[in-house]
Amino acid sequence: MSKFIKYIILIIFVLCIAIPFSGSYSVQSIDDLAYLIALGIDVGETSTYKLTFQFTMPNSSGGDSPSSETAPIIINSVDAPTLDSAINLMNTYVSKEISLSHCKAVVISEDIAKKGISNISYNLMNKVQIRPNCNVIISKSTANDFIKNVNPSLENLIAKFYEISPTSSKYTGYTSDAKIGSFFNDLSCIACEPIAMLGFVDTKNSRSSTNFTTQTSSSSGSSDSGSSDSSSKNSEIMGLAVFKSDKLVGELTPDETLYRSLIANDIESCYVSIPQSEPKKEPLTLFVYNKKNPKVKVEIINNSPLIHLELILEAKVLSVDSSSVNMSEEKFEEISAMANHYLKTEITKFLYKTSKEYKSDINHLGKYAFPLFYTTSEFQKYNWLDNYQNSFFDVKINTNVESSLLLGGS
Repeated sequence: MSKFIKYIILIIFVLCIAIPFSGSYSVQSIDDLAYLIALGIDVGETSTYKLTFQFTMPNSSGGDSPSSETAPIIINSVDAPTLDSAINLMNTYVSKEISLSHCKAVVISEDIAKKGISNISYNLMNKVQIRPNCNVIISKSTANDFIKNVNPSLENLIAKFYEISPTSSKYTGYTSDAKIGSFFNDLSCIACEPIAMLGFVDTKNSRSSTNFTTQTSSSSGSSDSGSSDSSSKNSEIMGLAVFKSDKLVGELTPDETLYRSLIANDIESCYVSIPQSEPKKEPLTLFVYNKKNPKVKVEIINNSPLIHLELILEAKVLSVDSSSVNMSEEKFEEISAMANHYLKTEITKFLYKTSKEYKSDINHLGKYAFPLFYTTSEFQKYNWLDNYQNSFFDVKINTNVESSLLLGGS
């Protein structure tokens, strides 16, 4: 028994010594780290790649989160032949060790994406070890320009911009959640193609009003020369980048992105404006959401896919022409017919655009064709990704417009 008591006392003694040191070590490690918020990849000026690093430098007093409101934002760029060599080179320029554990986004320029990014995505996932839930953005400008002009007007934390933009897609539909892990997996998928969020720099000077002021975090620490004119430029995320294998082949407009979200059933709700037949009348605005999962059936006829798609939607009227304020049940049926016709027309056009123009199954419809084949090898031999361009589409839309919104219940 005495040995047991001595053993317990020894454990307590060791813990009493270790706990204070562990706390000090944690604070010290935070002080020694530069947390990467976003990584930009462009064509290099003197080497293969130009990498842009957007860092936050948290204070130890702010806890272990790199998103402290007092943390300065610093932007650095470096040319290097590979991604991992660029990170090693950047570690020689900054006084702190680079941490990738909190990276929110990888921004890749359009020029790089058109050449193919399978090697980049592999290195990010395996060598550089970016987390799979990191967002992937294709920038129509340079990645460096996109990152320098991230100035969210209603948010002090720049890191939140990269988090909120894809999250908002659930109730706007104008972009879609696109993670580097999913992108990498879709590159090897035999039934679908990858997508990425589409980014651009807005130069319309939408913040030119003298009554509008904004504080763009503490980004004055940027060491990248030629800092952006944040009063006239602002980075935005809207639409989707379309890939065929690992190469960028096109882009989706915000409306087309919304249609894709309805097909994929990865949107909670959205707003749809339907133009009326009479030009002078205002568009009809509906609040739309999926009532049930989309119904998809695929047939192979003469080696070409025939894809049947049915969407069952609920809708509420948000705005109508002044002449239609007092609406009857027949009027709501008319609105349902208008919504069905409009969405069927637009979604059919969108599907043919993906198949004929882009030849890319970004809607993941191939997974519905897979059960038609007895084995995976038979499906591979059929080569869905090549035959998708020969697809025909049969689209049905069933929209139930709720009359209770304007009639005050029924």
